[in-house]
Amino acid sequence: MPPAHGYTYPNVSDDPDQTDVLRNRLGLRRHSELHPEEYRRTSHRILEIRMGLGPSGHFDADHLKAIHRHIFQDVYEWAGHMRHERPVVDGARVEPIGSMRKGSTTFLPGSHIDMGLNEAFKPIRNPDVLKNSTPEQFAAVAGNVLNELNYVHPFREGNGRTQEAFLSELGRHYGHNVDLSVITRARMVSASIAGTQDPDHPAMAALLKDATDPARARALKELMQDMGSGPDARPLDDLVIRTAAPGETVSGIFKSRTSLSGAFETPDGIVAVPVADLRNAVRQDGGYTVSVRSDFVTASAAPTLRPVPRPVIPAVFGPAEEKRERALLAQAKEEGRKAAASLHAFWSAPPSLVCRDIEAAIRQEGGDAAQAFTGMKAGGRHAALGKEIEKELRHNPTFARELGKVQKDMAAYGDSREKAFAFGAAHGRETEILTDLAGTDREIARHASRTPTSEPGRALIQTLTGQPALTATADPTDRPSLSSARTPGPG
Repeated sequence: MPPAHGYTYPNVSDDPDQTDVLRNRLGLRRHSELHPEEYRRTSHRILEIRMGLGPSGHFDADHLKAIHRHIFQDVYEWAGHMRHERPVVDGARVEPIGSMRKGSTTFLPGSHIDMGLNEAFKPIRNPDVLKNSTPEQFAAVAGNVLNELNYVHPFREGNGRTQEAFLSELGRHYGHNVDLSVITRARMVSASIAGTQDPDHPAMAALLKDATDPARARALKELMQDMGSGPDARPLDDLVIRTAAPGETVSGIFKSRTSLSGAFETPDGIVAVPVADLRNAVRQDGGYTVSVRSDFVTASAAPTLRPVPRPVIPAVFGPAEEKRERALLAQAKEEGRKAAASLHAFWSAPPSLVCRDIEAAIRQEGGDAAQAFTGMKAGGRHAALGKEIEKELRHNPTFARELGKVQKDMAAYGDSREKAFAFGAAHGRETEILTDLAGTDREIARHASRTPTSEPGRALIQTLTGQPALTATADPTDRPSLSSARTPGPG
């Protein structure tokens, strides 16, 4: 057998396009020829794996090698071999690769690859560890595995594509769809570098949570579609785009809003915040600061969406428009003040003992008013209380009258609020409107979240948060606007 040689063809030119070209089955000697052909052929094999036609295994080193072999079998003779091995390529064995680096990142020495892989697969060696896992639990474990694999970097070429296919298969095995299409190249590179330098770094776990949690993946997909269209579209792969975590404070410049999120440009990239938290945005240092209190809604819980045309933004938001906006906001705040006063009066001297029972139900749910009201529906934990509220509305005129006044004042606030928001949307100032009304919303929410309506299992706050002014794309047939709220009466 001829003496050993390297993975690349001998350099016969100073032309970078012909330097260090990997030996390949196609005999291509230029990077410009090899790269597109490699990606064309490997993309087909990756698709086969996604369709369930790839190699099976036990999610160990042999399984990883089998996936690499499947992806690169049409391009490289050494497909499925790791860089510390000596496969035969072009009739001779290749020299193993000891040290390997990319940019400023140095990977595990070749002589330690077996030990490194043993460490990398430890978290998933027990097949039960990910059974019935949540997306967050899966992401935490898989993120640790990927951090270690990135540092080991076992193959001469194709580590990223092999690892992504491996993780997608791991997710599918345990009931998770790992949608890496919502992860930009810049974010993957950033998380990979961080994880290579520190295997406990949380960036990869957060990345995989965004790719695995259906609600977060859906929010990112919608945001990326929005940011990738229009005259101001930017190359998304060059941006780090992620979702915010509950409890996080996000500060940056407002960039985009969809039905599920609002996007802020921060020094660390684009951060998507749940749309429900936009009302908490506070102007600060030329941008906004948002305290994230909500989570992204699940696909099943999301309202039916209808297309919403982008508003035509006038070239100038002049003095006349500013005056009109101030007037609409003043009207909304005045109606909000009246609604808040009605709510305060209602709860200062509750007109029925059923109010006490509502508060008790909320305490039983750990302070979660929404959960308590959901339980008041037929068959729920608090269904008897729901029936009692209906009975009080029929037979207690005082309760019905005072609750009717509260709902009437809330409806007035909702109508004026919706007008202000519609004006703001027409001028690209939705966030400014929500920010200006945030204090009023919070004051109302203090009591409206525990105030019943004539509809069993529905709190008064839901008649406000369901209006298009908040969701922007909510189907009015699915969530009635505040103006449609009925004033209950006796009988």
